[in-house]
Amino acid sequence: MKKITFSLLLCSLLCLTAQAQDSMRVRQHLNQLCAPAMHGRGYAYRGDSIAADYLRDQFRLMGIQPYLSDDYFHRYTFDVYAMEGNVEAVLNKKDLTPWEDFSLAPYSESAHHTFTLLPVSADIVLDGAKLQAFCDKHYKIMKSCLLYLDMTAVTDKEQAKKLNRFFYSLSLFNGKYPFRGFAVGVEEIPVWSFSPAHKECEYVLAYLKHNLVPKKGGNLHLSYDNRFIKDYRTQNVCAAIPGTSVPDSIVIIGGHYDHLGQMGSDVMFPGCHDNASGTATVLEMAHYFKAHPLRYTTVFVLFSGEEAGLMGSSAFVRDSLLDFSKVKLMLNLDLLCGGDEGFTIVNATSDNTKDFFNSLVEKNDTTHWVAKVKPRANAANSDHYPFSAKGMPAVFLYTMGGRTGGYHAPSDLPENASLSPFTGIFNLLIYGLENLK
Repeated sequence: MKKITFSLLLCSLLCLTAQAQDSMRVRQHLNQLCAPAMHGRGYAYRGDSIAADYLRDQFRLMGIQPYLSDDYFHRYTFDVYAMEGNVEAVLNKKDLTPWEDFSLAPYSESAHHTFTLLPVSADIVLDGAKLQAFCDKHYKIMKSCLLYLDMTAVTDKEQAKKLNRFFYSLSLFNGKYPFRGFAVGVEEIPVWSFSPAHKECEYVLAYLKHNLVPKKGGNLHLSYDNRFIKDYRTQNVCAAIPGTSVPDSIVIIGGHYDHLGQMGSDVMFPGCHDNASGTATVLEMAHYFKAHPLRYTTVFVLFSGEEAGLMGSSAFVRDSLLDFSKVKLMLNLDLLCGGDEGFTIVNATSDNTKDFFNSLVEKNDTTHWVAKVKPRANAANSDHYPFSAKGMPAVFLYTMGGRTGGYHAPSDLPENASLSPFTGIFNLLIYGLENLK
């Protein structure tokens, strides 16, 4: 009895040690991917390429072969902004602190100018005829002014949504109005997000803490460079482990490694939750499957360009030599910090994915590895979508609850994120992949 008890205890200790090592290795990847040297894994200072080199080196160290090219890179291009150098804002002779007092949209036109802030109402901004009449009325100052809209005064939720969509797609109005852009008063600085328009914007878009702006507006001096780069050259990072018995069939495990980069030299978006966490988990799965290969060939793809509109995954599907009919599953990992409340699987109930989802639910019902496995209908909200749009079984997994560093903010750091549920999530996914029909 003592021997059995000792053996069980030893086994438990070994399992705990292995699990601790797994999460420790993931934590090390998070620290590297979110370090200042990565520049937020965006396009300022070529942070995406620095991160891609790190990821390629990790696959090499594990002895996992490249996929599609000898250097692990699948290259493609898209148009993108890079905001580098000093970013300065002075409101009525008072210096403002980046991100604390103000932010600039990542697609805001470069500016080195002192602007007049001209207050305007939401009704005018959302009505093209009224906006044009407003411009005509103030034509003498239009070329040196930013229209100032206090969003905290907008109480109608639908109107607020329309305004946010308007600002988000500001480049669609290039050349239509004579003003230089907008300053938007806000209670809290909004998350940073790229515009879906993928074209150069001719307007400035600044967000200011509304309590800093006098009712009559005043003067705002802005000085920053935001370079629009046509055909920016970036890369997905691809590797593969041959299947042991059915190598012609493929399982794709992926996630995006890119993030938002920097708002000038002083503000970096480290992107731990989004999506260094998913990237590190892909590397951890590669480490596991190198030692325990699946019967199917396992392809690992770490995408760039997700934040700019699923650019990397779309390019991979477009350019890939894959036979789509041979793909058994595409598992996309995005937003994997926290997880105290379990995880959600997007596109869980499609005819070609429901068996995988159900296998996770059934296993978790007996093991309780995670708090809950929740289904969600398909949506074009992450890198699984270009695969599912081509008819491949593709799902997107993200965690629920728990401690993260926030979303699209400089606070999204490893020290602000929990990995407590990682082992349960990892074990459940390994089970699902090893028992994939």
